[in-house]
Amino acid sequence: MSTQSPLDTARVDELADLFGDKEILLQLYDEFLEECPARLQTMRDGLEQQKAYLIDSGAHAIKGSSANLGAVGIQETAKLVEDLARTNDLDEVGEFLDRLEGEIERLNGHLKAHGLG
Repeated sequence: MSTQSPLDTARVDELADLFGDKEILLQLYDEFLEECPARLQTMRDGLEQQKAYLIDSGAHAIKGSSANLGAVGIQETAKLVEDLARTNDLDEVGEFLDRLEGEIERLNGHLKAHGLG
C-alpha cells in the first residue's frame, strides 16, 4: 500500500472552492464511502457468477465517483477492474477487488486521521 495521500490535493482544493463549505465536501466523501460496500459486493457476486457486466458496472460507478472526488488510488484500481471486466478477463479480478477494497479503506483512514471523517 502506498504511503502517499489517497487524494489528489489539487482536486480536493477545487472541490472545496466549488462548494465553499467543508461540511458539504465531507458529506460527499461519506456518501461515496457508504455506497462502496454494496458496489463491491455486487462485483464480488459478479465474479462468483462469472457475470462480467456486474463487475464492469460497479467498477465504472466507483471509478467515476472517485475521479470526481480526487480519490486517485481508488480511481486507478477501479479502472483496472473495469478493463478486466470489459475484456472478460476475470481471472485476476478477485485480487484487484481486494486491492480496491484496500484503497477504499485507506481513503477512509486518511479522512479520519486528518479529522475529515
